Amino acid sequence: MLEAFRRGEFDGLEVLGQADEQAFFELCFREKLLDALAAAMPTARQKEEVPRGVVLMANLSLKLHGEQAFHALERVVRCGGLLSALDPAIASKHLDPQSREGVLRCVGFNDKNVYDRQTPCDQDRVRKYVRDVPAPQWQDWFNGPVQEVFQQDGFFDPEGVFLGDGSYLFVPDNPAYEGSGVLWFDEHNHPVNYEELSPAQRKKAHRERCYKLVSRLPLWGGNYVCAAVAVVPGNRHELPVLYQWVEAFVRHVGHPSVPSPTSRSSHHRKPRPASRSIPQHCSTRPSAAIRCAPSPSV
Repeated sequence: MLEAFRRGEFDGLEVLGQADEQAFFELCFREKLLDALAAAMPTARQKEEVPRGVVLMANLSLKLHGEQAFHALERVVRCGGLLSALDPAIASKHLDPQSREGVLRCVGFNDKNVYDRQTPCDQDRVRKYVRDVPAPQWQDWFNGPVQEVFQQDGFFDPEGVFLGDGSYLFVPDNPAYEGSGVLWFDEHNHPVNYEELSPAQRKKAHRERCYKLVSRLPLWGGNYVCAAVAVVPGNRHELPVLYQWVEAFVRHVGHPSVPSPTSRSSHHRKPRPASRSIPQHCSTRPSAAIRCAPSPSV
């Protein structure tokens, strides 16, 4: 096997081991984290045959393996550790003693299939579930209810220090990309005013259609979770978005230094040392209950 690997005879590489994924989902089940996240998850379904938590698990498993395509779900489930973490009454994975092949067994949530299920739910159902919910609803869910769950588990720095970032996402120059913007960039992909460039600089400039990914990251001893995210037109400034987030965070989630009265677990994580200084490029906003630290666009 090692020799074949050295010769490049492989189809792909997994970035996550089975044991790591199994431990991740076992922790989520033990802390009832998935139940809390799925409870407020948006849906366009009038009838839910597949629980939202299962759709969430499938999406998390895909992301843990770095997969963007839904049709990779069956392969990810077969190679990963999700089934090992599930209740055997729902799904199981074991080695057949006679054929020595891996056997997958999934019960499913309806009686429509006449063949043995290989995954807890079909990849096409996961794809349609995600597609049918408008993107703004997904962002509202992540920026609101998801952050409330994170606060309940003590994910945020008690000092309330956040880094704000606006990163450009280039797309093909096609006006069908709704809500995109068109800007000029220099050779380092920094936005520039084309009219102010010298003839030499103009030769290196390039015009790009783009969006801007605005994110807010809480500082805490070198660790962080994404506290908010939004995709906006590339020519929109990130600061107004970040300030709105700060005000909404305090209004709906509360200040990070205040423990949540609706905690789901009695054995929360021990607080880690909070960051003691704000990076030089950051700014404070006295009128906000928590400090938002916007970083330069990259």
